[in-house]
Amino acid sequence: MDNIKLLQVAVKQYGYNPEDLVVEKELQSNTWHGDLHLKIHLKEKSFSARFISHKRYESNVFVKLTDEVLTEQIKYCNYLRESGIPFMKHRSTVYNEPFTLVNDGEKEWRFVLFEWIEGEHITHCTESVSEKFSKLARKIHDISVKFESEVFTKESHVYGSEQFLGMIRRELGSIKFTARTDELLQNYISLVEYHIEIAKSESLEFIVQSDLNNLNILWDGNGEIIGIVDFESITYTDRVEGLAWLIKWYSRPHGIGSHEMSPALGKAVLRGYEAKEILNQSDFSRLPSLLWLSGCLNWNFTAQTINLIKNNEDILLKEHLTKYLKRGEKLVSLI
Repeated sequence: MDNIKLLQVAVKQYGYNPEDLVVEKELQSNTWHGDLHLKIHLKEKSFSARFISHKRYESNVFVKLTDEVLTEQIKYCNYLRESGIPFMKHRSTVYNEPFTLVNDGEKEWRFVLFEWIEGEHITHCTESVSEKFSKLARKIHDISVKFESEVFTKESHVYGSEQFLGMIRRELGSIKFTARTDELLQNYISLVEYHIEIAKSESLEFIVQSDLNNLNILWDGNGEIIGIVDFESITYTDRVEGLAWLIKWYSRPHGIGSHEMSPALGKAVLRGYEAKEILNQSDFSRLPSLLWLSGCLNWNFTAQTINLIKNNEDILLKEHLTKYLKRGEKLVSLI
């Protein structure tokens, strides 16, 4: 079944005539989770339409998006809107269900519908953009503390870092590299262990938050935030970990695809978030290590490293590790 027919079957569950369906474009094609995400029109209204499969990742590191978790994520999105956050508006089916199921003959999809928000993404950050966004992020985090869930798991991102490190170690096995590359690899692993130990906290304050990177935030022509559009990466996490990711994203003056980062923008994030008001000395001590791990032991780094090890790419592995070591220095310098 092609995408048009899938959509026609799905929108009927929302009370729409399939003949009114117009597909404008597919969004984020070839994603690593395999979702189908499209902008559609039904009569005079525009929507974000998303098909979500049940098996989305090869690795078990990521939280499994069960029907129960997906329902709870949508519940949280609605909670944000009710609390004054400009999150995109969710649409329930005619049966008041959070999503509907559609089978294409090969697998079953969960179909989720949100009203479209028209705006622009700002990925080339300025101090004004970073500070203004972090003020909103602080509001979201404060509101999220009051949202309680028995569905979402409570696991620090540092636990994920430990799993990534374990995956790399298992892949190494008995593979031998040149002395210089092996030394670089062992030094990198030692640095990972150091940052994991520093980043841990005995008393984590878990809060619910979404993936607030630049591509999930919409701005109007007057420089005001008018929408948040991601709902998939919502779970419990530690406030300081969340702040580390915000600094990583909103310290880039040349766009989200650039690894150039500005300490002035990093400070703008802390200033807008009013971090000194709520973070203690222990939090500030953890922040550089959390920031390092966010950029130097994420899934992209782990997957690339494993691939280079598997193929015994000695020179490329050395270049890869050197690049990320330099990136880590930039990240830590932000604060």
